[in-house]
Amino acid sequence: MRLLFKLIAGLIVSGGTAAQAYADTIFSDDFETGTVSAWTTTGTVGASTSKAIGTYSMRLRGTASGTINLSSVGYSNVSISMSLAATSLENNDDCYAEFSTDGGSNWSIVTQVSNGQDNGTFYSGSASPASAEDNANLVARFRGTGGTTGDYCYGDNVLLSGDLGGINPAPEIDAPVSLAFGNVQTGTTDNSVLTVSNSGDANLSIGSISGLATPFTITSDSCSNQTVSPLASCAIGVSFSPTSEIFYSDSLSILSNDADENPLVVNVSGTGSSTGGGPVDNYDPLSGSGNVARSELGYSVLMNGTDPGQLVNMSAFALPVEAAQPSHNFEGRLVLQGEATGGGFDEQKDTFRYTGNSDTTRKHLPEFDFDFVQTGTHIFPVERGAIASSHPEWEYIFSPGRVWQENNDFGYSRVSIPFALMQKNANCVHNGAMSFLFKDDGSVSKVSYQISAETCLYFKVDMWGLLDATYTPASVSNATALKADYQAEVANRMPRKPFSDLASDYPGVDLSAFSAPNSTDPTHVTLYGFVINGTHYSGGCETRNGPYPFCEAMVVPSYSAAKSTFGGVASMRLEQKYPGTFSTVISNYVPACAADGNWSDVTVHNALDMATGNYGSGLYLSDEGRSHTNGLFLSEDHASKINYSCTQYSRKSAPGTKWVYHTSDTYILGRTLNEYLKATEGSTKDIFADTIVEELWKPINLSPTAQFTRRTYDSVAQPFTGWGLMWMADDVAKITNFLNVDDGQIGGQAMLDPTQLSAAMQKDINDRGLDIPIADPFKYNNGMWAHEVSSSLGCANNTWIPFMSGYGGITIVMMPNDTTYYMFSDDDTYFWLDAAIESNSISNACQ
Repeated sequence: MRLLFKLIAGLIVSGGTAAQAYADTIFSDDFETGTVSAWTTTGTVGASTSKAIGTYSMRLRGTASGTINLSSVGYSNVSISMSLAATSLENNDDCYAEFSTDGGSNWSIVTQVSNGQDNGTFYSGSASPASAEDNANLVARFRGTGGTTGDYCYGDNVLLSGDLGGINPAPEIDAPVSLAFGNVQTGTTDNSVLTVSNSGDANLSIGSISGLATPFTITSDSCSNQTVSPLASCAIGVSFSPTSEIFYSDSLSILSNDADENPLVVNVSGTGSSTGGGPVDNYDPLSGSGNVARSELGYSVLMNGTDPGQLVNMSAFALPVEAAQPSHNFEGRLVLQGEATGGGFDEQKDTFRYTGNSDTTRKHLPEFDFDFVQTGTHIFPVERGAIASSHPEWEYIFSPGRVWQENNDFGYSRVSIPFALMQKNANCVHNGAMSFLFKDDGSVSKVSYQISAETCLYFKVDMWGLLDATYTPASVSNATALKADYQAEVANRMPRKPFSDLASDYPGVDLSAFSAPNSTDPTHVTLYGFVINGTHYSGGCETRNGPYPFCEAMVVPSYSAAKSTFGGVASMRLEQKYPGTFSTVISNYVPACAADGNWSDVTVHNALDMATGNYGSGLYLSDEGRSHTNGLFLSEDHASKINYSCTQYSRKSAPGTKWVYHTSDTYILGRTLNEYLKATEGSTKDIFADTIVEELWKPINLSPTAQFTRRTYDSVAQPFTGWGLMWMADDVAKITNFLNVDDGQIGGQAMLDPTQLSAAMQKDINDRGLDIPIADPFKYNNGMWAHEVSSSLGCANNTWIPFMSGYGGITIVMMPNDTTYYMFSDDDTYFWLDAAIESNSISNACQ
């Protein structure tokens, strides 16, 4: 829906630790973000406008201090400069700007301000000690020694700079963290190649390579006992020859002279299958003892308990460390009773006053009657995506969960399933989990459920309950193929690490630049992540009652990021298949837009750029208001949505000349593409199912969750196009990798029109797109936003970064250095420049 950017210029541009505009800046902070959150403080410290070189400085009262850890690893001729001012000092009161090269044990003064200099004038100083070169233990500090609370010190313009290269060139070994073969038929062999690279600035000396045992074999090796030059690579061939239908895992150990990653360990896995690509029964086995110390949702609660009346910690739904292999296999139908009246509800935020003190349907679950299939220790729903129902407000989304055994469950197996509620006809997602006990004979406990997190700006709630249930064991149609598909889905996920590992893999990186850019409130963050060199670092997944136990399966909404990944991608796919699609006239395919002539000269390209020339006001986001809500978003049938979109606005400017944000334009675009596809390929074709999913999303192995879109609630079933997609974190990583790293290619074949994709990704300096009418340099091109960041990154040339954005606080940034940063939050902030700056510190993002 509506982006509600709150003037992007003030939000995105104000990233912390903005670098100066030259290449050898290591770190700088001028506090112009209005925050000192990157610093560790004692006493009364904050950002101040009373005395500053720019708008803000760090203000310290009395004996306060502000300290920050820095690193100059990889730099020589290192210099640090700091500026300092003071007011109201007395005798023996001083303000200090100082640094340490030994982690804070000893300090050297950069500049000092004393009584008599305390008129608010800034004094600057610098130092260039040899001990600061190639040093991971640098610390900068501002502090005061004032004896009263009226004594103030003001720190500003901290700059650490040096010559790239360092005094100690070092090798850096790089390789994927895992090598997954997936399902391989027993008695056959599958082969793969592991590439090992040197991303450092000195020769990498590789020693022995060991660790793999049958059924894994090293088949070729150009790495052992070899020297790999900087930016060069070698290869290790690995084969997998399973003999049994089980899951195999092992690790490969690579010795080298990389000081901080020796040995490098690569996890290798695969599953033996009776038919190539088929499922195995003993999938992902557990080896725990079953001795689980459980304080919540124990056997007696699930079997005989009553509604708890409150939330439990989400860890009660998590797979415990000592979980044992399950004794029972779930396949069949689970039905809940009492959904319409049972359960608790606690409202956290309700902007539109949906609920009050009285009971309403919005406070309860929809009817629950669904099939699930177990494969090994995993369980998954037969149906993914938002499931339409008769409930007036809610629809279910189910994700894969786990099955295990605990000794205190008296022979029952325990299930935990992640699920979400999505608001009908909207895109907010409320994440929860449910758990129960069962046996093969159909015995089942009550089902405990809980929701305590969401990605939703305007409606935040907790829901919980303990409901009676029935389990009907039955063979699910096509269960074997479903199991194979699920196992393949897991095997094909991008290598993933906890976000904390980013700091060890890339020493010196500031994790807070990604987790809380510009001091973003973490309580509103659902997911965030960073993708670099084929590894997906993911974080977040917090709820109001502890970490979400299924972070890898947590569902997030797209909102207007769908304009990029549906409207933009579908347009570029058709342009690649049928050159001239971008020039297709809207009114030729959408009769509702043909009545008044305002669409007779508007093309697919114009609608994608939201430059149709038809609008009410050219002011920023002015048209995306209440009329859109009532006419477009709340309407459930296609006729209402398209009639509103085609007739709401009159002609104001020539098509293609002025950008005016309209979700209605993207809805019209989706309808045009759908009808164009039907006319070109046949009346049964669908722009999302056949073009997006079959031709793009399935080949790049997106989850079944990502293969769903919201549609109108009528026989037309028109995809919304401008909103209504949902993803898991792995889907976001793969989509951006497809667009940004692989340049829209699959298997070396261009799937999107290269010219239009290059423009969308800001790789064509002659086609940046249309101006967005706000103060700072932003563009919109082929469904993608873009921001000019040269001064922030210290780039010599103009550098534009493309990004996607969605209502409430959804940001997906694709940087020129082939990295991706994403954050899904819901406090209506869209900060990402901090993350871009930090990504640039790892790998040059300048164009």
